[in-house]
Amino acid sequence: MPRKLPSTSGSEWLNGAMWDHLEGCLEPLSEIQETELEIIIRVDIPCVKRKEDISVKLTEDTATIEAKIENVIQYERWGTFQRQARFFRYSKTFALPSKIDPEFSKARFKNNVLELRLPKKERHFTITVE
Repeated sequence: MPRKLPSTSGSEWLNGAMWDHLEGCLEPLSEIQETELEIIIRVDIPCVKRKEDISVKLTEDTATIEAKIENVIQYERWGTFQRQARFFRYSKTFALPSKIDPEFSKARFKNNVLELRLPKKERHFTITVE
């Protein structure tokens, strides 16, 4: 789910930021690839060491990923106004381009990259006309 920070005149660029310092949450970098049979989502989640610290929730239309960061990421002074920020988890919800079948979906975590393979619910076939 996109995070929205309060917008004031001249700071509209903050809307949709990839972090929420009030909740200590970062949005991980990700990519979505769609094939004829499945949707593949790859999420880069550094500082997460164990697959047990990752939660994946699926519906036909969405995929939500949350992960606990092993060691808190802390910035003492960054930006003009920000003085201190601590991040201890990742969170991101994807709106999927096609309906999926959550029951047959698979997840793999390797080298700090989470890969989801989500089979499409609706499959299209081409047939030969005789």
